[in-house]
Amino acid sequence: MTIIECQSELDIAMVGALHRQLLDTLQARQPLEIDGRAVRKIHTAALQLFLGALAEIQLLGLQFRWREPSPALVEGARLLGLADSLGLNTPGNS
Repeated sequence: MTIIECQSELDIAMVGALHRQLLDTLQARQPLEIDGRAVRKIHTAALQLFLGALAEIQLLGLQFRWREPSPALVEGARLLGLADSLGLNTPGNS
């Protein structure tokens, strides 16, 4: 399993590095866990990246879960109407 630990601020500058990490995981076809407990600020680009990665993960039949998504991460997803699509409204993930 690959664990990606999110930075406290997931802005447009961080999306490139995050994208590479997600691509590496998808190419290796490994289960993924995203540790979101440190996130204090998240931009739309990061949420869009997570959404695209999650869709690909589902197509590949890989396991995915959030580890302790922060209130800021959950709220950012909710404000954009993405919480359900990102699996952030499920028990144990919020």
